[in-house]
Amino acid sequence: MLYDSPEEEIADRYFSFANDVIGVLGISLAATALQFENPEPFGAFFFVVLMLWTFTKGSEYRKIAKRYIARYKGFFGSIALMWRLNIYLVGFTSLFSIAMGKLTKTSIYAAWPF
Repeated sequence: MLYDSPEEEIADRYFSFANDVIGVLGISLAATALQFENPEPFGAFFFVVLMLWTFTKGSEYRKIAKRYIARYKGFFGSIALMWRLNIYLVGFTSLFSIAMGKLTKTSIYAAWPF
């Protein structure tokens, strides 16, 4: 793939890793945590572990983050940047919601229309 700049390549690699590996794992761990009688501590533990993993794998991205994020100004820029991390955000939001006790099996079944 051709990139406009080396920063774009670094960001693309990091976002791909975050979505493809950590995001999917976060969703899987959220589903796993919900299987326990008290899922909150498991959700919190998985959230912390994945957050640390995300942080350790992002050293190259952190070096260019300020310059890269500056390209995404305003509300729509923020939405575009978040869209690049869509699966990652679903996984982390799920784990955080479980850890806070907001996402439970009961709430999922209550929201399910079928």
